Amino acid sequence: MSTDIPTYRMTVDLPVGVKLPDGTLRRTAEVRAVTGLDEMYIGMSREYNEHPNDMVYKLLILGRCVTRLGDNTAVTLHDIQQLHARDIRALEVAVYTITYGTDALPAEDEGPPGG
Repeated sequence: MSTDIPTYRMTVDLPVGVKLPDGTLRRTAEVRAVTGLDEMYIGMSREYNEHPNDMVYKLLILGRCVTRLGDNTAVTLHDIQQLHARDIRALEVAVYTITYGTDALPAEDEGPPGG
């Protein structure tokens, strides 16, 4: 029997990073696992109900589950929307992994974006 207690948090190295107003580049973030409350919030959100698609869902999940970007611990949806697509993907994979495990990760899409 394992005595390891999962933390349900993970530090993520961002491929591109967040550039601060002073020009400093931050390349780390922290995420936590998705909760039932997160799912309920998204299901009831105006943004998702007006535009129910995967991208809106992903941005809303990250807006709730990214707990730190560089030194910023008050991460907002606007902060997530400003990230490079590669950083969003890295955060998405981390949140999915910590919530569902590596065996449940969806396969990478083959071919060009959008199609």
